[in-house]
Amino acid sequence: MIKKILFILTSLCLLQTGSAQEVAPVNSQSETSMADSTASMDAPSEETLADSARKEGSGRQNIFTKIKDGKIGDFTRKNHWGVMGGLGPAIMHFDMDDIYRHYICNVRLGIVSERELKRVNENLFVEGAIEFQRKGYQKFFNQHADSLHTDYKEKTNLYYLVIPTTAGYKFHFHGFEFTPLFGPYYAIALGGRFKYDRETDDRGEHISQIKRYPMFGKKNGTERLFDTRRFDFGLRFAVGIEYFKGMRSSIGYDLGLVDVIKADFRGDKYKSKNSVFYISHTYFFK
Repeated sequence: MIKKILFILTSLCLLQTGSAQEVAPVNSQSETSMADSTASMDAPSEETLADSARKEGSGRQNIFTKIKDGKIGDFTRKNHWGVMGGLGPAIMHFDMDDIYRHYICNVRLGIVSERELKRVNENLFVEGAIEFQRKGYQKFFNQHADSLHTDYKEKTNLYYLVIPTTAGYKFHFHGFEFTPLFGPYYAIALGGRFKYDRETDDRGEHISQIKRYPMFGKKNGTERLFDTRRFDFGLRFAVGIEYFKGMRSSIGYDLGLVDVIKADFRGDKYKSKNSVFYISHTYFFK
C-alpha cells in the first residue's frame, strides 16, 4: 500500500516537471516573436528603404531639372548672340554756330546680345552690345579778303568703346519683324587725334603744313590743344527690320548728352556733344 502511494506521488511530480518544461519553450517563443515584431516596427523594411532611396533620387533629379529649366538655363536658351557692322555720318555739335563744320564717317563694329522677355511679353526683348566706334567732326575754313588769305582744314577723330542697353518690341507684319529700340549708351574713349592741315598762309602763299595733336593724355606744352573727357553718355533711338532668319537691318540715332571737349588750349570753354546717325546690319546666330 505504501509502495503504491509513493509511486502515485512520484508520477505526479514527474508530470508537473514535464508540464513546466513544455510551458517554458512556449513562453520563450512568444517573447521572441514579440521582440521580432518590436524590431520590425522600429527598423524600416527593405521596401521602405527602397522607396526612400527612389524618392531621394527623384529629389536630386528635380533639383537638377529646376537648375536646368530655371533662370540660368532659360537665359541660355533665350539669349541670342550676333555680330554687327555699320556706317553713318558723325558730327560734334557745339554751342556756337559754325557753317563750315562737316560730318565724318562713323564706323562701328561690335557683338550684340538679345534677351527675350517672354515671361513678361512674347514680343518684348532687351538688347546689349559692345561696339567700337569712330566719332568726331571735320572743319573747312576758306577766307579770301583783301588782307587775309587762309585755306585750312581740321579733323578730329575720337575712338570709343560703346556699351548700349536698349529695350525693344517686335511687331510682326507679313513675315517681317519691325523692332523699335530705345535706351541709354555708355562710352569710354580709347584714343583720339586732332589733325590740322593748312595750305596757304595769311598772305595767300602756298604752304603745306600738317600738324597732329593727341586728344587725350597728359598735357605737355602745345602738344595737346584740348581738354577732353574720356567718358560719354547718351540716348539711342533705332528701328530695325528682320527680313531673313537672324538678319536685321537698322537705322538709328545716338544723341550725346556729355560735353566732350571742355576747353581748348586758350582756355576758352564751350559745349560740344557727339551726334551720330547710322545704318547697321546685325546677324544673330539663332
